[in-house]
Amino acid sequence: MVNMKPNDSVEEIAVELRAQAVRLWGEQRASELEESLQQTARQLWELGQVTPHRDLEPGFYQ
Repeated sequence: MVNMKPNDSVEEIAVELRAQAVRLWGEQRASELEESLQQTARQLWELGQVTPHRDLEPGFYQ
C-alpha cells in the first residue's frame, strides 16, 4: 500500500509504487509494469486532490 501524504507529487507516488513492485516481483517485472505504475500514480494523485463533502455517504449505504 502506498503511504501518500497530501502534498506528494505524481513522481513521488510513482517512485513509491515502483519500489513496492520491485520488492514484490523483482526489478525485471517492475520495469515491465512501468507504464501501469505511472498511470496508477497519476490516478492516485488525482484522487488525493479531491476531498469529498463530509456528509457524503458512499453509494453502497444509499
